[in-house]
Amino acid sequence: MKKSGILNKEICNLIGSMGHTDLLVISDSGLPIASDRYRIDVSIVGGKPGVFDVLDPVLEELEVEKVIFSEEMKTVSPKCLEDTLKHLLEGIEVEFVPHVRFKELTNTQSKGVIRTGEQIPYSSIILVGGVTY
Repeated sequence: MKKSGILNKEICNLIGSMGHTDLLVISDSGLPIASDRYRIDVSIVGGKPGVFDVLDPVLEELEVEKVIFSEEMKTVSPKCLEDTLKHLLEGIEVEFVPHVRFKELTNTQSKGVIRTGEQIPYSSIILVGGVTY
C-alpha cells in the first residue's frame, strides 16, 4: 500500500505521464469535458472535493511552470482567484484567457482532466508542466 502523497492510481498515472508544456486540468463540476478527453472524476457531492483539495497535493508532485485561468474568474469569482493564487508556489507564471479559449485548451490539448465537485464558477485551472532542472 502506498504510504504518502496522492493515493489515487489514475491521478498518479496522469502526473507520471506529464512532460514539459503538457496541460493538466483541475476542473470545477460544471466545466464541459469532451468525451474523448481522459477524465478522472473525483466528485462526490456538490462542493466536494473542492479544487484546492486536489490542487495542493498535485502541486506537491508535479513540476508546474505556468497556470492558466479563465479571464472571467477575475470578475465572477475574484475571491476564489485570490485564494487560488495563495495556493500556488512561488515562480509559477500566471496567464488569463477568455473562457472559450480555456475550454478549447481543455478539450483539444490537455493530457487529462481531474473533475472535482467544486461549484464556484470559473474555478477550473490548467497546470502547464515544467521541468525540474
